Amino acid sequence: MHARVAIASNALDTADLPPAAAVTLHRLLLDRLRAYGRLAFASDPDVSDLLYAIRNGPGLPPDARKLWSEVLVSFHKHKRISVQKPNTTPLANIKDIDDLRARWKSAADVAVVASASCSKLGVPADKGLLTIPGLSPDVATTYGAAFSPAIEKFRNLADDGFLPHGSSRSRFQTDVLEPLAAGARTATIVDRYYFARLWRATTGRTSNATGHVAWMLRLLDEVMAPGAEVHIIADRFPSAPSVDVDDTAAALLAAWSPSRPGRVCKVSLSLTRGTSAHPFPHDRHIRFSTGAAVLLPSGFDRFEQQNVTDVNGVNWGYCWKSEKLVALQATEQRAAALPHSRAKVIERP
Repeated sequence: MHARVAIASNALDTADLPPAAAVTLHRLLLDRLRAYGRLAFASDPDVSDLLYAIRNGPGLPPDARKLWSEVLVSFHKHKRISVQKPNTTPLANIKDIDDLRARWKSAADVAVVASASCSKLGVPADKGLLTIPGLSPDVATTYGAAFSPAIEKFRNLADDGFLPHGSSRSRFQTDVLEPLAAGARTATIVDRYYFARLWRATTGRTSNATGHVAWMLRLLDEVMAPGAEVHIIADRFPSAPSVDVDDTAAALLAAWSPSRPGRVCKVSLSLTRGTSAHPFPHDRHIRFSTGAAVLLPSGFDRFEQQNVTDVNGVNWGYCWKSEKLVALQATEQRAAALPHSRAKVIERP
């Protein structure tokens, strides 16, 4: 759900517009970035150059400077900023379109360049956007970046929020989960029935029923930040009263089977027991420290198999606004504090 966006340090100059129109333009791009983007830079000096442009560069109205500063602070906090390793040529110094695509095709989905660069890069000045199917990245000016196909893809995906029956769960993994989990320091999963099938497997009432548990941990293990932590909050299901948090932890570790180096260093389990007075949250979700969350009303076990088997498919929702994320975090805290809660930490072997 996050497109990688590289911004040239000279791309923010909108002096040719009236100040109010310029602020509106920058706000539109920044709103799209907050919802569907992360920033990519060529090097640490490239980061410094953009910071200088935001604070002191030409053609940026004061209100736009403030908006850009707020977004950079938020992205730094949520680790939605990456620097290319090894370093490459900053967008402001790119010679031509072939040079740009050679250096940035694997590091950015959108390259935002100065209007003055349109001619040498072949970007239509009237649209401020150059996009060719199969070639990455999209190249745009500040005017056109908000409508680039790479960003529109994620906006449309969020608006649809549906995976049809028979679809591969790898589509959801690649398009939704991995872009949000990339670089995340923490991920928190809340799902009352998250371990229900695992418990049935443990008690011998079914077999090979650990698919979504192992699948989720393995994909997080591949893309989160090194040393990341995952917190799973679930109900202590009454149908398996003999299974406690230690049994669950052992079964989870066996399903996950982290035999090679990975990113997740610790998995924390919170098993609770909801009551009529203190019910477990109905809605299920996974929230990432990158500043986004995915709601799964029907539960994560819809991804038990490689393909979606439910004839109704899987509906999901995307959250990125701070008010909603704060509410989800409060839900997590209430769930973990329910009566009869039991906790267990699994350290990576």
